[in-house]
Amino acid sequence: MKIDAHCHTDCSDGNLTIEERIAMVRAVGLDAATITDHDFISSEQVRRAQAAAGSMPFIPGIELSLAHHEAVVHLLGYYIEPEYPPLQGHILKVQEIDKKCTQQVLNAMEDDGISYELEDFRSGSLHTFYSLQMVKRIARDRFNNDRKRMLPFFMQKMEQAGLAYVDFSPWSVFDAIQLIHDAGGFCVLAHPGGSEDTAMEQLGFLLHDRATIRQYVEWGLDGIEVSSPVHTRDEKQFFSDLAREYSLLQTAGSDCHGNDPFLGPALMGLFTDIPADLYDRMLKLHEEMQ
Repeated sequence: MKIDAHCHTDCSDGNLTIEERIAMVRAVGLDAATITDHDFISSEQVRRAQAAAGSMPFIPGIELSLAHHEAVVHLLGYYIEPEYPPLQGHILKVQEIDKKCTQQVLNAMEDDGISYELEDFRSGSLHTFYSLQMVKRIARDRFNNDRKRMLPFFMQKMEQAGLAYVDFSPWSVFDAIQLIHDAGGFCVLAHPGGSEDTAMEQLGFLLHDRATIRQYVEWGLDGIEVSSPVHTRDEKQFFSDLAREYSLLQTAGSDCHGNDPFLGPALMGLFTDIPADLYDRMLKLHEEMQ
């Protein structure tokens, strides 16, 4: 069974509702569904997704934003218990930090005549908050969704506010792996490459090497997102080789946000580098960990 193992809704930085996301999963002919919103999951989100999915299997998921050696790392968690108290406690802390950093950036933008309230960036689905909604809003209102102009402006304002992008997510990979396991799930390193993606480079994402992934494996990493739109062919081969070497699950995902004028077109369905048996392998790992 085929599943796109990495996608978002407007509960974080996507522009689709929960129900619209599941509708897209059906429309492109996938066999199973998941939602991996940034630093957010709730029982309401999962309930709505499962109701929309009906008989289609649905995997509760999340994408945690983290830091390692002052660089940004994203970690996917699957089959997690959405209301696990320490997980919900972490989500609340993330929201607090995200709001604080976003307000600092907004303050730095006041001299440019840019004025918004934090409430302007709440999501439509479950009224969550995620800083990239601020970036998308300003990109739309001020830069005609031109990433080449918006991203340098955002970086400049972060620097003016005394921030780096990694300051939005000062949580360790080690702690996140333990949190996902304690919540009943397994964890997969999201898009560990991206050497040719200029946005990831500017934002300070970590380009993972063998030693770093070996460290994560020692901490309990369960899988690697080998196939991602940001990976080159050589990166895919490198991470696939590492996954086999360390007996890790290999996953694939479009990182689809919906048809987004700032983040790009809806890659779900267009991103075809997804194994036909990915859902089955994810389910098997989940069952083995019980």
